[in-house]
Amino acid sequence: MESEISGNKSKWGLSFLLILFLWQPSAPFSQEVENISLNTYKELSIPVPNLIDMSKISPGKGYQVTDPSFILQFFYDGNDIYGVILKREKEVSIFIHWCFFKSCEESSYDIKYKIAKARTPPYDQTFFNAKLPENLNYRFQGLKFYTVR
Repeated sequence: MESEISGNKSKWGLSFLLILFLWQPSAPFSQEVENISLNTYKELSIPVPNLIDMSKISPGKGYQVTDPSFILQFFYDGNDIYGVILKREKEVSIFIHWCFFKSCEESSYDIKYKIAKARTPPYDQTFFNAKLPENLNYRFQGLKFYTVR
């Protein structure tokens, strides 16, 4: 009885391996993923003011924001932001503010994320991302990074 059970297990195991070996994803279901590199070189990122007009930046490029309290670089893919904080003061928290209006005046449609917490390491080379919620039926016109002590 025990040999029948182990024999059935080995048949199933061999069948499973055969299926995995023969199965290959077809072209329509596979996707190519483009690698993104956030380089810490000034000449590779475009300097922008801290209050960013979203209509003036292009997706697929790297940008740098220099503030008295921090320096950060980010990549905008047309929807989300991926970035690295190069330097920052230890005593400040850094936030990202997606603004409904270009002037970044407060609106109920705005979204804010904390990307770095005060007095919490690491203090440089900190990676962050800000993903927009899915199914938004509006676009943001402004973007701002700010600090709170």
